[in-house]
This record gives sequence, structure tokens and C-alpha cells, in this order.
Amino acid sequence: MKSSFIIIITGLSGSGKSTALKAIEDEGFFCMDNMPIDLLVKFIELYDSAAFNIYKLCICMDVRAGAPSFAEQAPLLISLLRGLAENVRLIFLESNRENLLNRFKETRRRHPMSDSHPNLLDAIDAEIELMSPLRTMADFIIDTAQLNVHELVTKIKEIISSEDRSRDMYIEVSSFGFKKGLPMDSDIVMDVRFLPNPYFVEGLKEKSGSDYEVKEYLNSFESYSQFMNRFKDLITFILPLCKREGRSYLNIAIGCTGGRHRSVAVAEEIKQVIENSGYPIRLKHRDIS
Repeated sequence: MKSSFIIIITGLSGSGKSTALKAIEDEGFFCMDNMPIDLLVKFIELYDSAAFNIYKLCICMDVRAGAPSFAEQAPLLISLLRGLAENVRLIFLESNRENLLNRFKETRRRHPMSDSHPNLLDAIDAEIELMSPLRTMADFIIDTAQLNVHELVTKIKEIISSEDRSRDMYIEVSSFGFKKGLPMDSDIVMDVRFLPNPYFVEGLKEKSGSDYEVKEYLNSFESYSQFMNRFKDLITFILPLCKREGRSYLNIAIGCTGGRHRSVAVAEEIKQVIENSGYPIRLKHRDIS
């Protein structure tokens, strides 16, 4: 078990655990869902001695296993797994109360805690409180409130890719507009609203930071060139430090007012710098349809 890659999926009911489990299964993992914790302990005891030949394992556990006993035993089981294997990652899925409430109303499914809490909102609140110790143990917390099924699958696969010990640190650079809010998963946020705004220049309003004319306009300002040189130096300085710290996933978010011009242009330049440094990278422009 020492060399195994083990993923534990848990979180709130209705937050997308079944979708996440299917995505992980597609990545070649042996997946177990809703197995009682006592049986999981027995499985772990037999893992090394039996000829399973399973090196990538995913366990989905939640309150379906029995709320009171689950809350007591799950943290101990996770600690046990982390002591037995080098690469154990806990992914916690959650969403806001309103979103969970709507999902249960739409599907008409019973909440796992409805026996002790007949009111649906009370059941959701009780589960949030019950699961809070596991949330604090998580390596990754995914808020699925703003994610569709495809985006959740992509997020799960990115985490798996980033945790593959044969791969390098995975980096995502994203542009966004502050008027639509900060990206919830950002690790580093750079506000570039101090730069000249192409939005107010005739002929540039409908273009984006990906267009040559916008890039040319920004580069005509000395302040932009000086900022980019310093920002690029900062990024190339911190990347090896993040890698040395053991980080496997880093999200750099660059924001302007609308997320269409300045942040896009800066993000594309930073992407090139990171690519040249040899790191796997994904570029995302959140607010350009």
C-alpha cells in the first residue's frame, strides 16, 4: 500500500460526489462507494496481503454510512490511510445551502439525514456541521455551486493529473473581471485595474486582450512594460519555491474591471513565461464568452 495512490471523496450530499466518482473511475481508479467504515477497515487490513494488484484506489464515504458513527470513525480512518500510503488525497465537495436545497427539490431524493431531521433545510445544516471536521482535513475543497457537470469533471481530472508523482506542478492562469467576483479557487490574485483601459479607446471596446490591437495599445505605455517585467520576474521567482514546498497545484488569477482587456493580455503573457519555464499550464479566460 505504501506506493499506492489513494483518493478519498467525501462532502455534502447533493454536492456532486457521484459525478466526481465516475470521473475518477474513468482515470483508471478502482472505486468503492458507500462502503461501511468497518468493512473499509477490513479491506485495508487485507490490501497488502491479498493479490489485488490495485495501485490506484478511490473511496467515496459520506453520511450514508450512518451519521453518528461516520463522524466519529471517518477522521480516524483517513489518518490511518495517510500513515499507510505516501500519496493519499482527500477531496471534499460542497455547495451553498440554497443550491443544495434546490438540488434535492429538483431530484426529489431523500436526504441521508432526513430520518433524524425531517425538515430538508435542517438536514442540510446538520450535515454541514457534522462534516466540518473532515472539511478541515481535506487537501482539496471544491465548491460546486457555480460548476456544471463538465466543469466538475474537468476539475477532478486536473487534480488527479496534478497529484501524479511523475508529473510536475500544475498551474492554471485565469483572467477575470472584478465586477463578477473573485475566482473562488485562486491562490494568487493580481489586480491590474491600475493599467490603461482599452475599453475607453475607440475601436478597442469590442475587442479583447487576445487581439493584437489591444496588446499594441497596452505596450505603448511605459507603465505596462515596467509592470510586466516586474510581474514576470515575480512569477519566475516564486514557481520553484512553490514546487520546493511540495505544491502540486497553483492557480494564478489576474483581474481587471470587466475581465476582457487588461487581465486577458497580462494572463496570456504570463502563460508564455510559465510555459517557457517548463511547467504544465492551462489558460482560462473566465469572463469572455
